[in-house]
Order: sequence, then structure tokens, then C-alpha cells
Amino acid sequence: VLGGGPSGSTAAMFLGKMLGKERVLLVDKTNFPRDKICGDAQGRKAANIMKELGIYEEYEQLEGQKIYGITLSSPNGTQVSVDVEHRSKPAPGYVHKRMIFDNFLFNCTKRFATVKIFTVTDLIMEKDSVCGIVGKNEKGEKVEYRCKILLAADGANSLVAQKFNLNKNPPDHFIVATRQYYKGVTGMTDRIEIHLVKDLIPGYFWIFPLPNGEANIGLGMIVKDMNQKKVNLKTAMLKEIKENPLFKDRFKDAQPLEDVKGWNLPIASYHRKCYGSGFLLLGDAASLIDPLSGEGIGTAMISAKVSAQVVAEALQKNDFSEKFLKRYDKMLWDIIGTEIKANYRLQKLGKKFPYLIDKLMEKASRDEKFRQRIEGMLPYTGGRKEMGEDSFLEELNAI
Repeated sequence: VLGGGPSGSTAAMFLGKMLGKERVLLVDKTNFPRDKICGDAQGRKAANIMKELGIYEEYEQLEGQKIYGITLSSPNGTQVSVDVEHRSKPAPGYVHKRMIFDNFLFNCTKRFATVKIFTVTDLIMEKDSVCGIVGKNEKGEKVEYRCKILLAADGANSLVAQKFNLNKNPPDHFIVATRQYYKGVTGMTDRIEIHLVKDLIPGYFWIFPLPNGEANIGLGMIVKDMNQKKVNLKTAMLKEIKENPLFKDRFKDAQPLEDVKGWNLPIASYHRKCYGSGFLLLGDAASLIDPLSGEGIGTAMISAKVSAQVVAEALQKNDFSEKFLKRYDKMLWDIIGTEIKANYRLQKLGKKFPYLIDKLMEKASRDEKFRQRIEGMLPYTGGRKEMGEDSFLEELNAI
């Protein structure tokens, strides 16, 4: 397994449980803890995977913020707060800094799999099939490892995806996002905040609460839209903080804890090939980020679980051919495909008809039953299909 982030660590844990620690090797170029630029939120998908692995109770003890709902605002500034779970029940989501969350997963992996710090420089190929990796260990010595199959969980800039030319997303299927940690932002609750600000639709500005009075602040936008509108994300984010009536008072005495940082997110609306002879691509390396929310941890961990199931079958049949491994793609998209397609449609509709978002929020703000309906369709709830249906859009248009 190449890469010790959420998808790599999760895959190594599932495989280690099935095959034994000595048969699964996870390599990463540097040790944890380390920062990963991200919104830091994890929802039910990630929780369900951790429960299957038996590590959820430890996860709950990490320093993080329990999340019970979402506060949304529309382009005209209408705000609505919705809950996805009652406070008497376990939290359906958390915000943990990735420095904490990734370190937790990586350390859990050491119980299940062999873990080494190792910088991969190239792949070993035989008969057009991946059969190992070449690189340098911690001492700088050249080493190679042979394998039956390679799981590439090495992120958006995946070496393996690049090697096989499987790393190209068009600009309308790529998000660029910023992140900046703050202290002292007022008005935070146990809900994450997603603000669909007027000039950046279908992108959004977020405020995610963290422990100790900190918050993860960010802005994400489709690359194509960003280029067309000539938006500088850092400038746009700081402008919203300073001038937007929803935020300016809340940030009046707040202090940034770091410089604004940026990163790229290949989104799953562009269904890339994620397999080949002797290898599978997981998580960001397979472009599995949600096109509406920008959340990638849940789908990354689902891809890890599915990859482990396919590897177990491949080992049983001793078949690591591209033809056999194609089933990974089918199994994965059978699970995530319906929601990804619905969310992509919503993303496009929000861009084309921003007034519908205003109507949605206005109706939810004054109609309690409608607001409760919306609760089941939002990011981190696992729903949303109904919101993209023609009947729902006709209902909104009629308001």
C-alpha cells in the first residue's frame, strides 16, 4: 500500500485483518503526525468504516469537535440551521485536524500491517504489470519491494496515476481550495457552516468549529469558474471575512494562526479509470472527492474497503490482471455512484440557477416541515438524491 493517509491506512488495516500483518506492507515517505490541508470534517461514512475496523471508540476520544448539524446560507444571505442528529444520540460527525486524525489512523495501522518509511521513486514492471516498487529507505539506501498487487493511495499527485496517465481531470472537474486556521471567531456552535456566497457559486465559504476556540476557515471553487471569473481565492476569502455582513463582526477580534494555504481536489464527477494490471488507485489518487461538498475522506475510506475485498479475491484466484481488477471500479461505483451523480447535478444547478438556492433557504427558514425534509438531503447525511430530482426543482420554482 503506497501512502498512509485515510485510504491507504484503511486498506492496510482491512487487508492486515484478512491476511496477517506480515503479508501487508504500507509505505509512506514521511512519518506522522503531519499536516494535510483539508476542511478537517469527517461524517458517517468514515465513522461506519472505523466501526467495522473496531477503532471507533478510540477515534471518539481524539481531540475534536462533535458535529450535530449544518448552518447554511444562500447567495442573498438567508441563513438556516439544520440538525442531522439529536444531541441525545452519538455525534454523526466530527471535525478533527488532519494532523490528529491521520496520525491516529496511521498508528492504528501498525497493529494490522507492516509499516515502513520509504520514498518511492519508480515502479517495478514485468510484462506490462506492476509487481513492485523501487525507492529509498530512511537511511537513503536504495531498496525494492516486490508485491502481488500495489494499492496506490498516494494522493491527488499520485505517482502511480501519473505513470499510467490516469491523473488528468478537466478544469470543470477540479476544485482549488484554501484553508486558514483561526482563533476567536465568534458565534460558532456544534454545526459546521457552509456559506454559498454570491460571487463564488457553486463554490462555498466554510467555517468548521474546532476545540479550544479554534476554527477551520476555507473557500473552495471549481478551477474553470475561478479562471473565468479571474478570482484569486486568497483575496476572495479575506474579502468575505472583512466585508460580508454574515462574517465581518464574527471575525472582528479573531486571529489567524497560519498563512492561507491552498490545495487541489480532483472531484468524482469525472469518473477516472482507477485500476490496471497489478494496481488499484484509492482515494484522491482515483479522483473520488464529492463534487458538491468537497468531502473526500468518506469515499476514500470506502474505496479502501472495496479494494481490500477485491485484493482478497485476486489472491484467491491468483489473478492480478487488468481484466480481473476492473471489478474494483464497478463495486466502488455501485456504492458511491448514485450520490456522486446527484451531487454533481446539484452543483451544476446551483451554478446555473442561484436564485433556487435563495428560494430553498427562504422556504426552509419559515417552514419547519420543509426544513426537516432538507435535513435528510444535506452534505454528511448520506442523502441528497431527492434534491436533484425534477419534481423537487419544480416545487421550488413554484414558491
